[in-house]
Amino acid sequence: MPIALSPMKKILLLSLFCLTQVGFSQSVQDTVALRAFIDGVMKTHLRDKHIAGGTISIVKDGKVLLAKGYGFADDAKQTPVRADSTLFRIGSISKMFTWFSVMQLVSQGKLDLNADINTYLKGFKIPSTYPEPITLKHLMTHTPGFEDLVIGLFAKDSTGMKPLGEILAEQIPARVRPPGTHASYSNHGTGMAAYIVEQVSGMNFNDYVEKNIINPLGMTRTSFRQPLPKALSPLMSKGYKYQGGVFDERDFEFVPLYPVGAAASSATDMVPFMRAILEGGKLNGFTLLDSATLALMESPAHQHQASVNPMRHGFIDMSRKGVTVIGHGGDTFWFHSMMALFPASNMGLFISFNTNTGGGTASAVMDEFIDRYFAEGNLITPLNVNKEFLDRFTGKYRVNRYAFHDMTTVASMFNDASVTREDSTGLRVAAGENVRSFVPIDSLTFRERNKSGIIAFRKNDKGAISAMYYGAVPIIAFDKVSGLQSADLHIMIFVVAIVTGIVVLVFWPFVALSRLGYTSHRMTKPMPFAARFAAWTNFLFLIIFYCGVAMLANEDTIINGLPSSLKVILCIPFVNIALTLWMLVWMFRVVTVKYHRAASRLYYFFIVVVALAALWQLYFWNLIGP
Repeated sequence: MPIALSPMKKILLLSLFCLTQVGFSQSVQDTVALRAFIDGVMKTHLRDKHIAGGTISIVKDGKVLLAKGYGFADDAKQTPVRADSTLFRIGSISKMFTWFSVMQLVSQGKLDLNADINTYLKGFKIPSTYPEPITLKHLMTHTPGFEDLVIGLFAKDSTGMKPLGEILAEQIPARVRPPGTHASYSNHGTGMAAYIVEQVSGMNFNDYVEKNIINPLGMTRTSFRQPLPKALSPLMSKGYKYQGGVFDERDFEFVPLYPVGAAASSATDMVPFMRAILEGGKLNGFTLLDSATLALMESPAHQHQASVNPMRHGFIDMSRKGVTVIGHGGDTFWFHSMMALFPASNMGLFISFNTNTGGGTASAVMDEFIDRYFAEGNLITPLNVNKEFLDRFTGKYRVNRYAFHDMTTVASMFNDASVTREDSTGLRVAAGENVRSFVPIDSLTFRERNKSGIIAFRKNDKGAISAMYYGAVPIIAFDKVSGLQSADLHIMIFVVAIVTGIVVLVFWPFVALSRLGYTSHRMTKPMPFAARFAAWTNFLFLIIFYCGVAMLANEDTIINGLPSSLKVILCIPFVNIALTLWMLVWMFRVVTVKYHRAASRLYYFFIVVVALAALWQLYFWNLIGP
């Protein structure tokens, strides 16, 4: 039943409502409070995560609300970070300059987002692994179906810099799924888009982006060039690896596929770029992109499922807690950055940190900013379900972004997410140290318990759950894995091979030494020396291989290309193949001859099976040969 209010009460309530709305909408423009809040957030993260320095800029309605540096650009010299002059590597935010270059050419009618990219590529072609061609739209949404190559993604120095076409011709990633299906973040896909910009414009990408984006926007402290121009080099923040309680200064990172992640910029230099996007593609008389093409660029282009964020045309949809956010993150080894745009509020946020421990921190700052200045909507009520409903989703899920055909494939199994049932009300998702609880809100979608984060699932043609998606991360998917792909199986094989190898290497020499001068009067004979030697040598080489890979195949090394020493180590399995075949020959001789003890024959059969399993595992993970 409605309640009758007097005219005076109505006026008072209306006034209170208006004051509340004005206070909320203008709270971010209280720059004193904003500065105090950001100061607290940034300084806390620098202290708790051992980050040498960071920088941030916030723009709204064309005005810079805050631009500030924190910590040190040079820890040894105690040089402070300055928002208007200190350069940070912005990583994959560089890709946004590539996508704007593409869309500029689209607006000029020189590129078609739906055309086969082979139409534009010169010097190499994408193989027709699947009948559907790869288009620029697929590249912009990370759905071309490429594997992810990381070997040689960085270079030790400027000698690793080559023309884009040459690099891409040497590193064409394999097509591992039809285009337009699942997104899987692809640096090489973006590199191909930049190369197409070069082919169509007739300009080197560095020249193109400077002429058509950087210089017209007045971004005087932004560059893709490696090494940096002499005028900018002294302004570059050092990159750090925090270890042993100190900040270890690292070398300048060289990115051969420079359009995908090599740019360096300052917090204030990112302001005009953000403003141009937020203000309809125009800034100070310069048109970065016409409004219609910009609207197309910001529109959804691919979506794994209706309940998760879409991938836009180059923009990553990072919306969360009911707030629309588009932009891009960027990570190198030592720098971690994010550009987040809030179109409904005409506001942009840029954050960057200069230490390896800063991974994920820019996203955390954005979350804290959203929590502070945006009201979260009502949470969707969970469904009442039973254990059978939840059990369909349990299992291991593997991120689909990895190399399928080189030695780095093995790294993929260490990123598995484990989904288990949590009583009869929800699911528990564990990915590394990150453990979260989710409750169902529809047949394939779950909401984080007491929060708004979303995960969703997909069924295959047989109705079984086959994939999982994180709601705010539209650039990857998680494939459900089992059987021969199971990480548990491969860990078991590895452990058994190690233990067996140690036993073989120690047991037979020990037995041989203990029997010196001893004459056996038994009817059975010891295992032939040749059989024992084949097994002992085989496991010796296997242990050497494991140790060599463990020592040499670290991320810092592989990312710059395979060193010669590692290539030699990767040839050892060829020796194991020959020795395992020799063991097989001896096994058939040994197990059929009864004058060897039954235990010896069974033992030899077992170690041959282990040797074969170890070889299969090396083959499975592309560890045979460089």
